[in-house]
Amino acid sequence: MTEPGTAGTDSLPDFDPAVLTDLDVRDDLRSGREPLARILTVAGALPAGGVLHLRTPFEPAPLFYVLSQHGFAHHTESYADDDWSSWFWRSESPPAPAAPARSLAAALVPAGVIDLRHLPPPEPLVAILARITRDDTPFEVMLPFDPPILDALLAQQGWRVERGDASADGARLRIVREAPAG
Repeated sequence: MTEPGTAGTDSLPDFDPAVLTDLDVRDDLRSGREPLARILTVAGALPAGGVLHLRTPFEPAPLFYVLSQHGFAHHTESYADDDWSSWFWRSESPPAPAAPARSLAAALVPAGVIDLRHLPPPEPLVAILARITRDDTPFEVMLPFDPPILDALLAQQGWRVERGDASADGARLRIVREAPAG
Protein backbone atom coordinates (compact mmCIF):
# COMPACT_ATOMS: atom_id res chain seq x y z
CA MET A 1 0.00 0.00 0.00
CA THR A 2 1.30 3.44 -0.87
CA GLU A 3 1.73 5.67 2.15
CA PRO A 4 -0.21 8.94 2.18
CA GLY A 5 1.51 11.59 0.15
CA THR A 6 3.76 9.26 -1.82
CA ALA A 7 3.96 9.45 -5.55
CA GLY A 8 3.47 6.93 -8.27
CA THR A 9 5.76 6.93 -11.28
CA ASP A 10 6.06 10.71 -11.27
CA SER A 11 5.41 13.51 -8.84
CA LEU A 12 2.28 15.50 -9.44
CA PRO A 13 3.18 18.40 -11.72
CA ASP A 14 1.91 21.89 -11.13
CA PHE A 15 -0.90 22.32 -13.64
CA ASP A 16 -3.68 24.67 -14.60
CA PRO A 17 -6.91 23.42 -12.92
CA ALA A 18 -8.73 24.13 -16.19
CA VAL A 19 -7.09 21.02 -17.72
CA LEU A 20 -8.38 18.71 -14.96
CA THR A 21 -11.07 16.10 -15.59
CA ASP A 22 -12.51 14.57 -12.42
CA LEU A 23 -13.85 11.01 -12.36
CA ASP A 24 -15.09 9.47 -9.10
CA VAL A 25 -15.68 5.70 -9.34
CA ARG A 26 -15.96 4.97 -5.61
CA ASP A 27 -19.74 4.41 -5.74
CA ASP A 28 -19.40 2.26 -8.88
CA LEU A 29 -16.88 -0.02 -7.19
CA ARG A 30 -18.85 -0.21 -3.93
CA SER A 31 -21.94 -1.19 -5.96
CA GLY A 32 -20.06 -3.91 -7.84
CA ARG A 33 -19.99 -2.05 -11.18
CA GLU A 34 -16.74 -2.32 -13.17
CA PRO A 35 -15.54 1.19 -14.13
CA LEU A 36 -12.56 0.24 -16.32
CA ALA A 37 -14.25 0.95 -19.65
CA ARG A 38 -15.42 4.36 -18.43
CA ILE A 39 -11.94 5.20 -17.06
CA LEU A 40 -10.26 4.23 -20.34
CA THR A 41 -12.79 6.27 -22.33
CA VAL A 42 -12.24 9.39 -20.22
CA ALA A 43 -8.45 8.95 -20.24
CA GLY A 44 -8.44 8.42 -24.01
CA ALA A 45 -10.45 11.61 -24.54
CA LEU A 46 -8.04 13.81 -22.57
CA PRO A 47 -6.61 16.61 -24.70
CA ALA A 48 -2.86 17.17 -24.88
CA GLY A 49 -1.79 18.49 -21.49
CA GLY A 50 -4.97 17.20 -19.83
CA VAL A 51 -5.05 15.53 -16.42
CA LEU A 52 -7.45 12.85 -15.23
CA HIS A 53 -8.13 12.95 -11.47
CA LEU A 54 -9.54 9.58 -10.42
CA ARG A 55 -11.09 8.93 -6.99
CA THR A 56 -11.19 5.30 -5.83
CA PRO A 57 -11.74 3.42 -2.54
CA PHE A 58 -8.36 1.63 -2.92
CA GLU A 59 -5.06 2.11 -4.68
CA PRO A 60 -5.77 1.22 -8.34
CA ALA A 61 -2.35 -0.41 -8.92
CA PRO A 62 -3.43 -2.60 -11.89
CA LEU A 63 -4.72 0.54 -13.62
CA PHE A 64 -1.27 2.13 -13.38
CA TYR A 65 0.11 -0.60 -15.64
CA VAL A 66 -2.84 -0.48 -18.05
CA LEU A 67 -2.63 3.29 -18.50
CA SER A 68 1.18 3.24 -18.69
CA GLN A 69 0.77 1.02 -21.75
CA HIS A 70 -1.23 3.90 -23.27
CA GLY A 71 1.55 6.40 -22.49
CA PHE A 72 0.27 7.79 -19.20
CA ALA A 73 2.32 8.79 -16.15
CA HIS A 74 0.63 8.91 -12.77
CA HIS A 75 0.78 10.17 -9.23
CA THR A 76 -1.29 8.73 -6.39
CA GLU A 77 -2.06 9.67 -2.81
CA SER A 78 -4.05 8.06 -0.02
CA TYR A 79 -6.11 10.10 2.43
CA ALA A 80 -7.54 7.05 4.23
CA ASP A 81 -7.58 3.30 3.68
CA ASP A 82 -10.70 3.71 1.52
CA ASP A 83 -10.02 7.10 -0.07
CA TRP A 84 -7.46 7.45 -2.89
CA SER A 85 -6.73 10.03 -5.56
CA SER A 86 -4.75 9.22 -8.68
CA TRP A 87 -3.80 11.71 -11.37
CA PHE A 88 -2.96 10.57 -14.91
CA TRP A 89 -1.45 12.56 -17.79
CA ARG A 90 0.18 11.66 -21.09
CA SER A 91 3.94 11.35 -20.63
CA GLU A 92 4.69 12.92 -24.00
CA SER A 93 2.50 15.99 -23.30
CA PRO A 94 2.64 16.80 -19.60
CA PRO A 95 0.20 19.39 -18.32
CA ALA A 96 1.17 23.04 -18.63
CA PRO A 97 1.83 24.88 -15.37
CA ALA A 98 -0.92 27.02 -14.00
CA ALA A 99 -1.05 30.39 -15.74
CA PRO A 100 -0.34 33.48 -13.66
CA ALA A 101 -3.47 34.70 -11.89
CA ARG A 102 -5.40 37.34 -13.77
CA SER A 103 -8.20 38.17 -11.36
CA LEU A 104 -7.93 41.15 -9.07
CA ALA A 105 -8.39 38.96 -5.97
CA ALA A 106 -5.64 36.59 -7.13
CA ALA A 107 -3.37 39.50 -8.01
CA LEU A 108 -3.61 40.65 -4.39
CA VAL A 109 -2.19 37.37 -3.03
CA PRO A 110 1.19 38.13 -1.42
CA ALA A 111 4.29 36.43 -2.80
CA GLY A 112 4.89 33.02 -1.25
CA VAL A 113 1.23 32.43 -0.34
CA ILE A 114 -0.32 29.40 -2.02
CA ASP A 115 -3.68 30.37 -3.52
CA LEU A 116 -6.04 27.38 -3.33
CA ARG A 117 -9.27 29.34 -3.69
CA HIS A 118 -9.81 28.20 -7.28
CA LEU A 119 -9.86 24.49 -6.42
CA PRO A 120 -13.11 22.59 -5.78
CA PRO A 121 -13.50 20.75 -2.43
CA PRO A 122 -11.79 18.61 -1.22
CA GLU A 123 -8.77 19.61 -3.36
CA PRO A 124 -7.59 22.49 -1.12
CA LEU A 125 -7.36 20.08 1.83
CA VAL A 126 -5.68 17.49 -0.38
CA ALA A 127 -3.09 20.06 -1.49
CA ILE A 128 -2.36 21.08 2.11
CA LEU A 129 -1.98 17.47 3.26
CA ALA A 130 0.31 16.71 0.31
CA ARG A 131 2.43 19.79 1.11
CA ILE A 132 2.99 18.83 4.77
CA THR A 133 4.26 15.41 3.72
CA ARG A 134 6.94 16.98 1.50
CA ASP A 135 8.36 19.75 3.70
CA ASP A 136 8.51 20.76 7.38
CA THR A 137 8.72 24.50 6.77
CA PRO A 138 5.74 26.74 7.61
CA PHE A 139 3.68 27.99 4.69
CA GLU A 140 0.66 30.18 4.03
CA VAL A 141 -2.44 29.39 2.02
CA MET A 142 -5.48 31.27 0.77
CA LEU A 143 -8.69 29.26 0.90
CA PRO A 144 -12.23 30.18 -0.16
CA PHE A 145 -13.24 29.70 3.51
CA ASP A 146 -11.74 28.42 6.76
CA PRO A 147 -12.61 24.68 6.83
CA PRO A 148 -13.49 23.53 10.39
CA ILE A 149 -11.96 20.08 9.82
CA LEU A 150 -8.51 21.47 9.00
CA ASP A 151 -7.37 21.84 12.63
CA ALA A 152 -8.10 18.17 13.43
CA LEU A 153 -6.51 16.90 10.20
CA LEU A 154 -3.32 18.86 10.79
CA ALA A 155 -3.12 18.08 14.52
CA GLN A 156 -3.03 14.36 13.65
CA GLN A 157 0.10 15.06 11.60
CA GLY A 158 1.78 17.36 14.15
CA TRP A 159 0.84 20.68 12.52
CA ARG A 160 -1.33 23.63 13.57
CA VAL A 161 -3.17 26.51 11.92
CA GLU A 162 -2.49 30.16 12.63
CA ARG A 163 -5.37 32.24 11.33
CA GLY A 164 -4.92 35.54 9.57
CA ASP A 165 -7.61 37.94 8.53
CA ALA A 166 -10.66 36.49 6.85
CA SER A 167 -12.18 38.58 4.09
CA ALA A 168 -14.91 38.37 1.51
CA ASP A 169 -12.49 36.73 -0.94
CA GLY A 170 -11.30 33.98 1.44
CA ALA A 171 -9.27 33.02 4.48
CA ARG A 172 -5.51 33.36 4.84
CA LEU A 173 -3.97 30.63 7.01
CA ARG A 174 -0.42 29.92 8.12
CA ILE A 175 0.36 26.20 8.53
CA VAL A 176 3.08 25.57 11.12
CA ARG A 177 4.80 22.42 12.38
CA GLU A 178 4.19 21.89 16.11
CA ALA A 179 7.31 22.18 18.25
CA PRO A 180 8.34 18.88 19.82
CA ALA A 181 7.30 18.55 23.45
CA GLY A 182 10.03 18.75 26.02
